[in-house]
This record gives sequence, structure tokens and C-alpha cells, in this order.
Amino acid sequence: MGIKDFAVDVTEQPGRAIVSVSGDLDYETCSSLTRVLSPLVLPGRTLVLDLARVTFMGTCALHVLLALRARAIEEEWTLELAGTPDQGRNVLELTATRRLFILRPAVAPAPL
Repeated sequence: MGIKDFAVDVTEQPGRAIVSVSGDLDYETCSSLTRVLSPLVLPGRTLVLDLARVTFMGTCALHVLLALRARAIEEEWTLELAGTPDQGRNVLELTATRRLFILRPAVAPAPL
């Protein structure tokens, strides 16, 4: 996969925003994700970062997650990671950052 296979989709719902990511989350794509996340107004809400379709998480992805967590604390909103793939969970475990995040099952698809 490469940057051409990377996609981010935002779904706004009452009380939360769901940001679904697919493809590799690495040095080439993290800035694209950050550009999507930056303008979201989240105080008092929950950001669900759906990672179920992420095929790779590099160290840049960890940096983005830690920055999001810091922003959530500062702006008083909740960050949940949904459907985190095994490789991503391993990154969190190996870096002793797993306990910093709320992990949830993958987000159910919206009804048609």
C-alpha cells in the first residue's frame, strides 16, 4: 500500500465524530490524517478513531496518537481507538503507551 491507497472519512454524529482510516498510517500519510483532524471541534464530545482498516502503523502514527491524546486532555474531549489492528496494538504495548488509550471494537458500519 502507499499514499494512493490511504483514505480518511469523517462522520459527524451527535456527541461524537468518527474518523475512519484505511491504508498505511506512516510517515507519508500521517500529515494527511493530521490535516483532517485539526479542524474538528471536539470539546465535550468523543472522537472515535476507527483503525480497523489500517494495514500498517509506523512510529509516526504513534506520534499522531500521542498528540491527539494531549489535545483531548487540553480541550476536554474523549479519544477512543476503535478496531485497532494487532500490529497497532503491538506498537502500543511495546512502547508502554497502551494504557494511555481507550480501545474499543471496530465501529459497526452505518445502516444503508
